[in-house]
Amino acid sequence: MPGDKVYLVIWYKEGAITPIYSFDARGKSFDQARHWADEQTLGGRAYFRFTDDPAKLTVESVKDEDGGVYRCRVDFKKSPTRNTKVNLTVLIPPESLSIIDEKGTTVQHYIIGPYNEGSTVEITCIATGGRPTPRVTWWQENALLDDSFETISDKRVRNVLRLERLERRHLNTVYTCQASNNNLVAPISSAVTLDMNLRPLSVRLKGQNDPLSADNTYELVCEVVGARPEPVITWWKGSIPLKNTRERSSPDKNITTSTLTFVPTLRDSGKYLSCRAGVPLIADSAIEDGWRLNIHHVPIVTLELGSNLNASTIREGVDVYFECNIKSNPWVYKVSWRHNGKTLFNNASAGTIVSNQSLVLQSVTRSRAGIYTCVGSNQEGDGESNPVNLDVKFAPVCRTGQQKVYGVARQEAAKILCELEANPKDVSFIWKFNNTSEAIDIQQSHFVADRARSVATYTPMTELDYGTLLCWGRNELGHQRHPCVFHIIPAGRPDPVHNCSILNQTAESLHVECTEGFDGGLPQHFVMEVFDTQTHALVSNVTNRTPVFTVGGLESGLGFVISVYAANGKGRSDAVPLHAYTLKAAEKRTGISVAQGTILHITPILAVLVGVVAALVLVAVVIVVVMRLRGHDDDDGDEDDEAMRNGGTGGVVGVRGTRKGAPQTATHCTNGVDEKTPGQTLGKDICDGTDPDEKNPDIIPQNNDNDYQDADEKAFEKLNNTSTRMYETLPHIHPHSNHMDSSYDSVNVMNIPKMVEDITYAELALPKAHTVYAPPVSRRQEPTVYAQIDVSKKVPPPMDCSGLSQPQQLLLHHQHPPMMHPQTQLHMHLHQPHHPRPEDDEPPSVETPLMSNHRESTIPVPVLPQDQCRGSYQPGQRVVSATRF
Repeated sequence: MPGDKVYLVIWYKEGAITPIYSFDARGKSFDQARHWADEQTLGGRAYFRFTDDPAKLTVESVKDEDGGVYRCRVDFKKSPTRNTKVNLTVLIPPESLSIIDEKGTTVQHYIIGPYNEGSTVEITCIATGGRPTPRVTWWQENALLDDSFETISDKRVRNVLRLERLERRHLNTVYTCQASNNNLVAPISSAVTLDMNLRPLSVRLKGQNDPLSADNTYELVCEVVGARPEPVITWWKGSIPLKNTRERSSPDKNITTSTLTFVPTLRDSGKYLSCRAGVPLIADSAIEDGWRLNIHHVPIVTLELGSNLNASTIREGVDVYFECNIKSNPWVYKVSWRHNGKTLFNNASAGTIVSNQSLVLQSVTRSRAGIYTCVGSNQEGDGESNPVNLDVKFAPVCRTGQQKVYGVARQEAAKILCELEANPKDVSFIWKFNNTSEAIDIQQSHFVADRARSVATYTPMTELDYGTLLCWGRNELGHQRHPCVFHIIPAGRPDPVHNCSILNQTAESLHVECTEGFDGGLPQHFVMEVFDTQTHALVSNVTNRTPVFTVGGLESGLGFVISVYAANGKGRSDAVPLHAYTLKAAEKRTGISVAQGTILHITPILAVLVGVVAALVLVAVVIVVVMRLRGHDDDDGDEDDEAMRNGGTGGVVGVRGTRKGAPQTATHCTNGVDEKTPGQTLGKDICDGTDPDEKNPDIIPQNNDNDYQDADEKAFEKLNNTSTRMYETLPHIHPHSNHMDSSYDSVNVMNIPKMVEDITYAELALPKAHTVYAPPVSRRQEPTVYAQIDVSKKVPPPMDCSGLSQPQQLLLHHQHPPMMHPQTQLHMHLHQPHHPRPEDDEPPSVETPLMSNHRESTIPVPVLPQDQCRGSYQPGQRVVSATRF
């Protein structure tokens, strides 16, 4: 009504006598109205919202007991009271859901299974509580799978999801169960994931099925795809399982690989190698992949003697053949044969016939005996057969390499070893002694035999007991055709070594190699002695069974004299001398001097200055030496002129050496009768004044053209053209003795009447018969050797040589093996009368080449009268001698 107003609002609940809520606005505005609520019924959960249209009693956190009929009473200021009833229905959602597998087990961790591929699964979802009864359904993502549910008891509803013939696509599928009894609140739900066991999709051996080489190591890989859980992979060779494998899986567990370490053998060829994979939880889930093995191998070769041959009865002269059996994959491309490790080739002329897998030996000899093998070659290598020993029977023969010469002293027992080659080796021996007069059988008591070896004891008593020992043998195949010969000679010293060479000279060592000579019939050894050149002290002594020596620890930069000789039980051989030197040490050849720790640095400018100064000093020294030599030659010339002018007191002997390599002759002349000296025959041409060299086709004839003569030859020619001279000679004197040696050749003397200004000229020569061959030694370039004229000697009474014809000749034989160079000859000839030369003539220089490397540099060669010549002695007559220096 107009002007009317609400004074009081009261809420009642059916079944309750007292109000449960009141809103009192009597005498007040709505904002100041008083609210009251029953604490037992609403408990502060209710509030009257009068500003809403229509006004509402809001109850929070509604409970099941809040449901019922509510009455609202409103009292107005003017209008009558009004009552309104409202029915409140409270809905209760399901309390919980549980998922149970077919075994009745509640699913834990929201994963159900695993289930094998192809199986059928029933999943049960049970909803508990809720009013009204909830609706239970199965969903896959947003798709409804099953909405058929049933109430199994008060407040419990069940829905069973059935999945038949599970497939690979069902793996890890999420299935959701929902329960709902109204549309006001979201339904409750629970989800599970389906786990499955899957059989392998594929099994594959990776790579190609190539041939495998026997006894080589291979790694074979098998790949398995799609198995869940990880498959069990096994390897099989036929029905035999293989071990030594390792597995590896991909991150998503979908691919599993297995690696087999495999060493094939020859017996594996043709077998089936397989890789098998399966899931044990799934029956009959295993699948496999495999290869048929093709094994390549080195040829297997067996060798055997011909089937109709007896290996124990093969003797020289029969034919033998071998058969080679081969098993090979791939087949051999070559078959070869070996005898004692050496390859045999087809040679029909030598009796060797190779025909693929057979070998024929025609007319075998003992040299064909030994080990035979057959070799087959293919891509894998060479296969050698078992060795077959060819045993060839033969009669005894001498073994090569035996000692043939025995040096034995008288009354010395010698053991003579005779070794034979025979098959069989059971040999009986026969010994005989043979010399120039008779052959004697050796009694069996004087020798012993051991199969193919016999030792005879032989003692020579007289010279007739030296000769030849003969040894024969006999076995079941026959008698030895040719005996073994042993020479019994008197034992002596060994021969010297020869062909000595100095090799590998270093700063502190030397290496010497020689060739041994005859051992004198006894075992010999070799000795090398090293002496210092200056001090003559023994530096080293080395003994060896062979003439090969190495000596170390020598001082650098020194010269040494080496003496090498052989020795045996009878003495030592002549020593062979050698000259050697060690190299200078590197530190002694450096260009930097060190003094008290300070190094002298040589700058380029200083080096140039030092070089210039050294060159100037060298030039000055050379000039001084040349001038001194020329002055010395002038003095010698003056003395010669003075001697010729003095006339009656002496003469001059000119000594000229022969050119190297030019043959020389030396002759004697007596009263028209030729005399023979050892090793030399005098001819008529010499005594007639004819030079025998002019008739020698090997000698270049003398050229009278002075244009081809040097200064010495011109001076020599002037001396030859001088007037008649006085010739005196003396017997031969040994170079190292003050007494005349009658064992050497004498000197023929021709006595010619003395004349004023006479000069004696002689050319010295060593006869060819007395040429001494010294061992080859290393030497430096030989210097020039001069002859000095000594006119101070007195001559004994001269001999009478008046019967000799003109021109007179004088020959002086001089022999001194240690001093002379090999094949060096000195000649002393008398020439035509001397004509005085002008005062201004240059005196000829007289020189001779070096004849030896001996340490002594001066050898006096006096010229004295010979016994055959007899004449008057002139007191005061001077002796002329040539001195080598």
